[in-house]
Amino acid sequence: MQVFHPFEAHDNRPESYIEIEMSGQHPVKVHEHVAKRVHVLLQRSGVPYEMEQQVCTACSRVLDEKPIRRATA
Repeated sequence: MQVFHPFEAHDNRPESYIEIEMSGQHPVKVHEHVAKRVHVLLQRSGVPYEMEQQVCTACSRVLDEKPIRRATA
């Protein structure tokens, strides 16, 4: 017979689930990035540049970025 402490939480779920819930982090879905090429205007040190970015269509993460030219002010 197991003796349980009255203040301990008892749960039948696996320990990994409990660890995830207590850490506040949820598992991230793994996916393969699908790149979409977009053109944006950004400033670097106050100078405007036209940039070409490769952005994932699913998570909007910038995968690659290269300057095309300095934009006209």
